[in-house]
Amino acid sequence: MVNIRTSLLFYILFSFIFSVESNVKEVEIKKKLEFIPDQQLKDLDNKRVSIHKLIEGRPTLISFWFLACEPCKKEMKYLDEFNKKYSDSGFQVLSINTDGSRALSSVEPFVDSKKYSFKVLSDPKSLYQRKLKGTSCPFTVMVDHKGVIWSRHVGYNSGDEKKLEKEILEMIEYQNSDTLYLQVKDSLSTDIKNIDSNTR
Repeated sequence: MVNIRTSLLFYILFSFIFSVESNVKEVEIKKKLEFIPDQQLKDLDNKRVSIHKLIEGRPTLISFWFLACEPCKKEMKYLDEFNKKYSDSGFQVLSINTDGSRALSSVEPFVDSKKYSFKVLSDPKSLYQRKLKGTSCPFTVMVDHKGVIWSRHVGYNSGDEKKLEKEILEMIEYQNSDTLYLQVKDSLSTDIKNIDSNTR
């Protein structure tokens, strides 16, 4: 029993040291990472929604577009497919229209006619787009489940959808491996508590 307790103490001490080191490294890494800024934008029902609330633990592709942008419309066809194809894996597309007040009334009928599966928000003065360092459309920002910006893409050419899909799969894989790590960590903590209670 003494050996078990000694081993357990060493294990806990090692875990604590490792945890402290990991936390320090994580803080250093976080300083270098770029997190998606929050913003309140209106949806097509004129309700204000928070970007952070919408993302909330989901890998997300944010796409900025406007009605007169033909490359935007070509890209949106594929974005709709990705949103349907990978929604069960936690992934989502968030579409942000940048049309000004004059064209805004035409946005909802266009979206309805296409029967897009993703949520559409409005950024009529492109303030949020500029906050994300975007100046033209289509402008795409890839964000992982922790809210970290993975990449930005400007414009759309035929074949770009393959690169986007590859990144989507990478973000989903990262989310899954991160979730698995947390599950293993929780399981180890439970095992330690069980061993400790059994040795008393």
